[in-house]
Amino acid sequence: MNKNKGEKGITLIALVVTVVVLLILAGVSIAMLTGNSGILTQSMKAKISTELASYKEELELFKIEQISKNDSFLEESLTAGKNNLFYNTQDQSEQGKGTIRDIITNISDDYFEKLEVIKGELLINTKDNNEIKVAQSLGIEVNPYDIDENGVLLSTGNNLALMDENGTLVIPDSVTEIGEGAFANEGLKTIIIPGTVKKIGANAFAYNTTLETVIMQEGVEEIGDNAFEKCQNLKNVELPESLISIKTQAFIDCSKLEKIEIPSKITIIESYTFSGCSSLNNIILPEGLEQIQESAFSYTSFPEITIPSTVTDIGKWVFSENKKLNNIIINKKQGEDVKFVYESGMLMTSKKDVILFASDSYLKSITIFEIPEGITSFNLSIGSYNNITKLIIPSSLQYIYANDIPTSINNIEVAENSSKYAVLDEDKILYTKDAKELVICYSKEETIDLKDKKEVSILGEYCFKQATNVKNIILPDSLTSIRGFTFTTNNKIEEIKIGTNVTYISPFFKYMNSTVKVTIDSGNENYVIENNVLYTKKEPKTLVTVLYEIKGTFTIDSSVKEIGIQAFHNQTNMTNVIIPDSVTKIEQSFDFCSGLVSIEIPRNVESLSDSCFVQCNNLNKVTIYNEKLLETAPWGATKGDKVIDFKG
Repeated sequence: MNKNKGEKGITLIALVVTVVVLLILAGVSIAMLTGNSGILTQSMKAKISTELASYKEELELFKIEQISKNDSFLEESLTAGKNNLFYNTQDQSEQGKGTIRDIITNISDDYFEKLEVIKGELLINTKDNNEIKVAQSLGIEVNPYDIDENGVLLSTGNNLALMDENGTLVIPDSVTEIGEGAFANEGLKTIIIPGTVKKIGANAFAYNTTLETVIMQEGVEEIGDNAFEKCQNLKNVELPESLISIKTQAFIDCSKLEKIEIPSKITIIESYTFSGCSSLNNIILPEGLEQIQESAFSYTSFPEITIPSTVTDIGKWVFSENKKLNNIIINKKQGEDVKFVYESGMLMTSKKDVILFASDSYLKSITIFEIPEGITSFNLSIGSYNNITKLIIPSSLQYIYANDIPTSINNIEVAENSSKYAVLDEDKILYTKDAKELVICYSKEETIDLKDKKEVSILGEYCFKQATNVKNIILPDSLTSIRGFTFTTNNKIEEIKIGTNVTYISPFFKYMNSTVKVTIDSGNENYVIENNVLYTKKEPKTLVTVLYEIKGTFTIDSSVKEIGIQAFHNQTNMTNVIIPDSVTKIEQSFDFCSGLVSIEIPRNVESLSDSCFVQCNNLNKVTIYNEKLLETAPWGATKGDKVIDFKG
C-alpha cells in the first residue's frame, strides 16, 4: 500500500515537470512568433510596409499626373480624406468633392479611415506601434497636429501647419470639433470644413480679416459663439442642411457678407448673429424657424424679408438700423392665425402690443411719434431720427428704453390714465408713476436741480441722454440706485456728486464719459473713491470701475480682494494689468480690452469668470498659477487655449 502511494507521487511530480517544460517551450515559441522580433510581428510589419509604400507611390503618381495636366498645380494645395478632395487646379464645381480613393484607388477600408493627404503629404492617424514605426520608416507623418483623442482640433500654434501658402485651409477628416479660438486672427482666405466636423467652436475663426470663403460640407451641426466675428472680407458662406445651431454673434460684423440662406433644421436665430453685416442684402429664412432673437439682423441692408409661419417670437431691435428694409412678408399657415402684422411701415405682434420695427421712410416722414394704444413694450430704436421732436405715450405702455429715443425730443405727452408713467412739464422729465425712477429727462437747460425730488430713488439707464445742454445735475438725497449709462452721453457735465444713501452704482454709470469728475459723500457706507477709482467700502473690498481712461499699465491696489463685473470694460488703451496677491476673485472684468496683450493671474485667485476676457482679441498670453482655474479656460479669450501659460 505504501509502495503504491510512493509510485503515484513520483508519477505526479514527473507530470508537473513535463507540463512546466512544455509551457516554457511554448513561451519560447510564442515569443519567437509574436515578440518585437518575432516571425508573426515581422510578417505583419512587412505587410503594413508593402501596403503603405504602395499607397504613397500612388499619391506620388497622382501628383505627377496633375502637374502634367496643368503646370500651375501646387503640391502643397492637395488635401484629401474620407470626405473631401481639394487642390488648386481642381474644377471649381468639384472643389471639396471626392475622397482619398480618387487618389489611392485600391486603398483598404481600414486605411481609408486612417490615411489623409494634407499639404500634398501622406499622413496616418494611428496609435498602433507597428504602424507608427513602419510609417516613420517610409517618411509618412503620424498625426502632427494637436488633435485630442476625441477628435477636437485644439487651439495651438501648430494649427498653422494646416494652411497652405495661398491661405487655404482644409480641415482634416480626423477632426470632429474645431476647438475654441483654434484659428482666431490667423489670416486665412478660404476654409473647407468636412462633414466629419460636427462643431465649430467659439471664436474659431474670429478676426480673420482676410477670410473670403467658407465652405461647410454636409455633416456640420453647430457653429459656436462669435465663430466668424469681424471676418470683414468674408463674402461667401455655404451653410449645410445638416446645421442645427448657429450660436450668438456667430457672424457679427462680417461687413461684406451679402447673402445667407438659413438651413431648414435651424429653429432659433440667436441674438446678434448677423448684426453689423452691413452688406447683407438677401436673407432666406426656412419654414420651421421658431425664434429670431434680439438684434439678430440689426445694421443689415436687405430691402425685403419673409417671416416664416412657424416663427412665434421676435426679439427687440431685430432689424434696427436697417435703412433699406421696406417690405416684410408674413407667411401664414392655412387655418392658423398670424403671429405678426406689418402695416403702415411698422412690424408688430398680431395683438399689436409690441412694435418690433418701423421703416426708415416712415420714421423720416414724421415729427411726432405716437405710440399706438395697446402697445405695452416699446422696443423700437428711433434714436437716429432727429426730425422727431415729440413723443406720445399711451396708457397701455409698461416699458420704454431711453436710449431708443432721439435727443431731439423736447416734448413728451403721457395719457392721463397711464398706470406706469407720468410727466412733470415744468421739469421736462418722464418719471414712473410713483416718481421713484427718473426715466427720461429731456430738459435743454444747463442746470437740472433734483434736490427737492424726495421720491426719486433710481436714475434709469440713459435717463439724461436727451438733456443735451446739461452742465450741472443736483441729485436728491433720496437717491439709492444709479444704473448703467446714466451719464454716458453728457460730456458737458463737470462734476457728479453722489450722496450718502446710494447703495448701488453700475460700473457703466458714466461709461465712455472720461471728463466728468465724480465725488462721493464721505458718509456713504457703501462706496468710496480713491485715486479716481470706485471701490466698495465694505469687505470684501471690490474694485467696481476705474473712472478714467487708462493708458498703458494699470496697477491694482494691494487692498483689493475682488475685481467686479466689467470693472475694466472697453479700456482699449490699457496694455497691461498688475494684479496683487490679495485678489481672490475676478469676475467678467476685462471684456472688450482690445489693447490687452498679456496678463498674469496670481496663485491666490480662486475664481476666474469663464467670460473674463471676452472680446480681448489681441490677448496672447494669460499666465496661470492656480490649476483649478484651468477648468473654465480659456475664459472667453478670442485666441482660445493658445493664450494659456500654466505655471503651477
